[in-house]
Formats: sequence, structure tokens, C-alpha cells
Amino acid sequence: MSLTAPDRPPDFDPLLVPRVHEVTAVIDEIPDVVTIRCVPIEGEPFDFLPAQIAMVGAFGIGEAAISISSPASESRFHEYTIRRTGAITSALTRMRAGDQFWVRGPFGTSWDLDLDGRDILIAAGGIGLAPLRSAAYAVIKYRERYGKATLVVGARSSDHLLYANEYELWREHGLAVFDTIDRPEPGWSGRVGFVPDIVDGLGIAGPSTSALVCGPDIMMSLTAGRLLHANVPPEQIQLTLERNMQCGNGLCGHCQLGPIVVCRDGPVVRYPAVASSLMVKEL
Repeated sequence: MSLTAPDRPPDFDPLLVPRVHEVTAVIDEIPDVVTIRCVPIEGEPFDFLPAQIAMVGAFGIGEAAISISSPASESRFHEYTIRRTGAITSALTRMRAGDQFWVRGPFGTSWDLDLDGRDILIAAGGIGLAPLRSAAYAVIKYRERYGKATLVVGARSSDHLLYANEYELWREHGLAVFDTIDRPEPGWSGRVGFVPDIVDGLGIAGPSTSALVCGPDIMMSLTAGRLLHANVPPEQIQLTLERNMQCGNGLCGHCQLGPIVVCRDGPVVRYPAVASSLMVKEL
């Protein structure tokens, strides 16, 4: 039996191989949420599509699935908006410029933005705006392709409105932005109410609407219900699913939701595919 090296390395999935990245900037967004800007130590940032995710890892701790929140047209760097919830995300949110971590990806399905002539409604709850940020930038980049373009974003309070300093820029480029908070608060003169109610009250949805929705499961379910009542075709309602992914390759089954394995079949899915499963709580 020969012990010589093979003529070529064995086939492997490049998505399984981590790439070391360096933090170039950290942006404090809202309480317990930061955006990390980074570049790979070697090579160029990988191409991705809006809503795709990466497995982002802290050395010695582990990795977590994080949406790529920078514009897909930005080739110089990537950004990851991360909420501090556990050991991995806590380690990542403590990073500062010059620190290093690893990234695998991109994984998953993307928003379908081939919607020429249709009205676009983006509905986001809380940090659900992170997977939609790249879609917002894609819509304004190709604004002439679409009809009306609207973003409804909600948060529990005004200091939890994600990317609030970017709303005016989006408005200037033709995206109508309606921000809302759950309850009245001193000094707030804007809208008060939950995203599904605001979407319903604005009367902006109809048969020519395509919707991109991300937020807590209950918010997505209620928003989809309001859109269906407004005669938006169910297949024109796209949702992003957030489940605890472990491998990112559809191998472990940890993020299964009904017939869907989120890292393989999602995170973006059409509403009919998950209508009956959306309210199943993750253990």
C-alpha cells in the first residue's frame, strides 16, 4: 500500500473551512447590539446575497449564525449586527478594532428581489431589521425597478430603533420609512403601535405588493395575516426564520422547523411553506 501523498487534495466543502477576519470598526447600535465591520486576513470578502448568513466564531468559545447586514454591493468589508444573548455573542460584541474572529459562509437563501414593477413592503421588528438592511440598500440602489417602496420598522422604545441614523438617507433615496414604538414615551412624537397594526393602518399593501418580513415569530405571523387580508398573494410574502443553527450545512438538524431545515432551506422562505409551523416555539 502506497503512503505517498495524493496528486491533489481530497474534495471538501469550502463552506466548512473558517477564514480568519480582523475587526476594523465596532459601531454601538442599540442596547446590547453592536455592528462589527471586518475584513478577511487573507483574500477578499466573499460575495453574498441579501439575507444570507455566516457562521461567525469566537476563538475558544464557538460559533453562531449571524446575518450579513452590510450592503451586498459593498466589496471592501462585511458587517455583522450582533445582539448580546449568550457566551458566543457576548464574546463577539466585546471585540474591538484589531481583534480577530473566524467566519464561514455564506449560507442560505436570500430575499427574492426580482420583483420588477411590484410595490415593495419591508416590515421589520426589533433586530429583525438587520437581515433586511442589505435588502433596503438593494431597493434604493435599483429604485427605478419597483413601484412604491416602503419600510415599516418597530421597536419596544425609541432607543431600540435599529439603524435609526440611516432612515433619513433611505428616505432621500426613495424608500418611505415609517418607524414606530410599542408604547408612548416622553419626548416621542412619532407613531405608536405594533408593526402589523401600522402596516394595516397605512393601507399600503395590495395585490401588487411583495413583502419582506423579519422579526419575532408572532410579529411575522400577525403581519402576514394582515397582508393576506389586504389581498397580498401568499407566495409574495417572504419571511426570514431565526433558529439556533449549529452546523450551517443542514447536517445536524438542530434548526429544523416542520419540513424545513433553516440553514439549508432558509433563512428566507415563502409564507405558505411555514404558515402552520411558524408558531412552534424553539426549545
